[in-house]
Amino acid sequence: MISVIVPIYNVEKYLSKCIESIINQTYKDLEIILVDDGSTDSSGKICDEFATKDNRIKVIHKNNGGVSSARNQGLDKANGDYIAFVDSDDYIEKDMYEKMINIINKYSVDIVSCNYNHVNGKIEPFFSLDKDEYIDNKTELIEKIFQYKNYDMILFNKLYKKYIWNNIRFPIGINLAEDLMMLYPTINLANKFYCMKEALYNKMNRDNGLTNSTKIEDYINNVIGYEEFLIKVKQNKLLDYERILVSCYDGLFRHYKHLLDYIYIYNNLEYEKLKKEIENKLIKMYDKKILSKKIRKKFFYLS
Repeated sequence: MISVIVPIYNVEKYLSKCIESIINQTYKDLEIILVDDGSTDSSGKICDEFATKDNRIKVIHKNNGGVSSARNQGLDKANGDYIAFVDSDDYIEKDMYEKMINIINKYSVDIVSCNYNHVNGKIEPFFSLDKDEYIDNKTELIEKIFQYKNYDMILFNKLYKKYIWNNIRFPIGINLAEDLMMLYPTINLANKFYCMKEALYNKMNRDNGLTNSTKIEDYINNVIGYEEFLIKVKQNKLLDYERILVSCYDGLFRHYKHLLDYIYIYNNLEYEKLKKEIENKLIKMYDKKILSKKIRKKFFYLS
C-alpha cells in the first residue's frame, strides 16, 4: 500500500483536480491522507466530501502550522509500505504510482523519482532526460541533483520505501527549503535509486504559491539548507566531498545569486542587509573548510 500525503491550505480552486488525480490512479492500493492545515476557505469541506465517496481517504483537520507540520502529521498517521507526497495545487498522471511500483519491484530500489512538468499556460518537462537511470552510488546521485540532470531535491516526484521516514520528520516552521533540508537524511538512509525520464507529475506555477514566497526568512532558510547539506556531506566519509562540491558549484552559485535578485525585487530595503548575512555565512563555511579558496572567490563575485 502507498500512503499519499497531501498538505492543504486554502487551495479550493485546485484541490478537487488534485484529489481526483490521486483517487483515479490505475494503482488502487492507496491510503490517501488529506491534511487540512487550518484552511479558511472551503478546502476542508472539499476534503470531507471526497472522504464520503472514497474509503481510502483519511482527513486530518488541524490548526495552521505550515506545510512541514502538515506533512509530519500525515507521516504519523501513515500505514502504507511506501510514502508519497503531492502538493494540493498540483495533479498527477493516472499511472504514476503503478509505474513507480513496477520500478521498485523490478530493481529493488529504495526511492524512485520521475520527471515532472511545469504547468504555466503550457506544459514543459523539467528535465531533458534521454533514458531512465538506475543509481547505487550516492556521490554520483548528488552530483546529478546539483547539476539538475535528474532526481532533483524536491519531494513530490518520488516514491519512498516507508522505512526511510520511520525516524525523520520535517523541521517545524520551515515552509520553503524544507525539501532541501530533507534531501540528505533521505539519501543517507537509502541505498538504491531510480530516475525515470517520463514526466508523471504536474507542478502548477501560480503567483501565490509557496515557491513564490517574498518572505526574507524563507530565502534565508534556503541558504541555511545549503550550508547544512554541505556540512553533512563533508562529515560523511563514504561520500566524495570534493567531487560533489565541484559538481554542485554552478547550482549553488545560481541559487545564492537568485536569492539576492528575488530579495532585491521584492524588498530592496533589505537587500544589503541580507547580502551581508549571506557573505558572513560563506566566510564561516570557508573558515570551516566547507568551501575551498577557489570556490570561495567565485562565490564572492556576488560582492
